[in-house]
Amino acid sequence: MNFVKSLLLIWKCKKDSLYYHVGTLSYDGNLYKFEYTHASQSTRDVKSAMKQGYSLLPAFPLLKVKYEAAHLFEAFNRRIPDRSRVGYGDFIKDYGLTERADRMDILQATRGALANDPYTFEQPLRLNGDKLSASFFINGMRHRDELKNSWMHEVTAGDLLLLQLEPENEIDPHAIRVLTKQGLHLGYIPGVYNQALHALLTRGVPLTLRVKKIRPSFAPQWWVEVSFEARVDLQDAESLEKSTLIHVLQRAIA
Repeated sequence: MNFVKSLLLIWKCKKDSLYYHVGTLSYDGNLYKFEYTHASQSTRDVKSAMKQGYSLLPAFPLLKVKYEAAHLFEAFNRRIPDRSRVGYGDFIKDYGLTERADRMDILQATRGALANDPYTFEQPLRLNGDKLSASFFINGMRHRDELKNSWMHEVTAGDLLLLQLEPENEIDPHAIRVLTKQGLHLGYIPGVYNQALHALLTRGVPLTLRVKKIRPSFAPQWWVEVSFEARVDLQDAESLEKSTLIHVLQRAIA
């Protein structure tokens, strides 16, 4: 089994500080494709973002068109450092990549992040048989005053973390807290996954969240990378694929 490489384009709204999945970039080995989430029924899709003032990217001015290209679209390619830059080799190593990494690998590892820019890329939830998995960074750690400079002493690679629903959250009733086994509130699951993981948690599906890597010297949004995994039965898998969550889901293909 293998995957078409896909990444979710995320836009952060200054108005409500929420993250919206506005489009999906994919690469099948031959063509790059980009499409807005106009067909999604999620509360965090491009239509919801537009209600909050989002404007379509100039490189992709039409909402319902699927864009295709033999090479990575320049709007995204510019988010990848040039190989000729000084220190490129060290840059690649910092993100756990090798010189063989392709454009999608680099965008995934770096999230395509630029300074003072509202866009990043996140990985989709990947469904392979009955295994649902993903890798992402804990959100909101910079706002946890009690963490200060001590959080790196509370977590280490390999640690299991706990998930806790937060129905009283006025901004997002699907919000999910991430805690250490000792109960320290680290932050939150990225908002684009909330509906999917909330649905699984409320159905009693066991979810495993484990610390993959910590980066104390990086900016807060890079501090703790985690891996997520769940085993879903056929009913859960079909339910996910037929739900409004299909836009964040990617099934393995032969």
